[in-house]
Amino acid sequence: MRHPARLAPTLAAVLWAGLIALVPLGLIGAGAPARAQDDTRILIGDITTTDRIGEPALSYRRGWALALRYISLAGGVMGHRPIEVVPIDPQGDPDAAARAVEDLKDQGAVLFMGGMVANVTLAAARAAGDTPFLAVDARLPAAMVERQPNLFQLGPSAEALGRALAAEVAGGPATHWGVVAQDDYFGRALAHAFWNALTSARADITLAMEHYVSPLSGDIGPALDAVRAGQPHGLVVGLRDGDLVAFVDGAAAEGLLGGLVVVAPQMGSADLMAALRGRVPQGWVTTGYPCCAFGGQPHRSFVEGYERENPEAGMPTLGALYGYTAMTTLATALERAWSIKPVDITEELRRMSMMTPVGEIRFDGATRQSSLPVWVGGLASDGQGEGQFTQSRRLNPVTLTRQGR
Repeated sequence: MRHPARLAPTLAAVLWAGLIALVPLGLIGAGAPARAQDDTRILIGDITTTDRIGEPALSYRRGWALALRYISLAGGVMGHRPIEVVPIDPQGDPDAAARAVEDLKDQGAVLFMGGMVANVTLAAARAAGDTPFLAVDARLPAAMVERQPNLFQLGPSAEALGRALAAEVAGGPATHWGVVAQDDYFGRALAHAFWNALTSARADITLAMEHYVSPLSGDIGPALDAVRAGQPHGLVVGLRDGDLVAFVDGAAAEGLLGGLVVVAPQMGSADLMAALRGRVPQGWVTTGYPCCAFGGQPHRSFVEGYERENPEAGMPTLGALYGYTAMTTLATALERAWSIKPVDITEELRRMSMMTPVGEIRFDGATRQSSLPVWVGGLASDGQGEGQFTQSRRLNPVTLTRQGR
């Protein structure tokens, strides 16, 4: 049952009123070792592959740590109960993720979040049973989320990304398309959604080649060979993080993609462009985060707070936005449910709406996909040898996800 006060004004005020300068510099709650559940502490597990992902996962962690500082400044949730987040890195191993969830449940964890690797995230969510799990940047297929009642998706589904990218190139000159994607739930669902959307829009689309890469392997040699042999006019690249960087560098070294229409999700984020410093491909169609290209007080406060707390990291990335929004989402659900029972938190997540740095969001009742925006645009030079995410426009991933229903 909901507490009569619902969302306490102090929590909302601290999260969104811009009290950046008052936030203590110490990391409150993050990375602390798990202990037996006490009378007040609320334990949240973060199951995210970090070491093998690198900066995108680290910026995600910095994002939720910033939100946790604000929540601590507000006095916690549910009548000043502190939140402790225990991050565990399963190293890309689904079995390790499942064991980590089971261990944290034994220690009293009442909520989970995490992402980065689709198959690992799904294994963790299944191990959580009825305990709510927030998939942050897992890019899971919508069908997988729908079949897992405790699972909510904050970042866009694989289908949303595929359909957004297909719509951008459907009117272009390329008709002979190739696919290079991860051999996991994300890569295959993205390729399927892109292909279905593109062929539905045009009858003259043909398949030149397709190749799937083992996630986190960096083994892009066979993929480059397949592109060379298939000679596509357009290419959808459903890779992410280190595999994506390796593919971009390998293709550039061999001059494979010159003249091709190329689409790839989520390259328009500062961390990936930094990883490709001086080597960002120009003209690719992508999705991303136009961090400092728009304002509004909540967003300015988020950007300023992130940069102040993480001066070495620079501007917030897409991962930082996801981490910040994930932590505030779970805190809001706890505050409004005024309960740590899984059924109460799940019910609140299903029905609540909340403010984020980029506007109000809610979870779709049918797909449990959040409406946190996805931005689609292109990669261009910033005039100084670096890349920038340009001409972006904001889309609703719920609408894109539901197109296939």
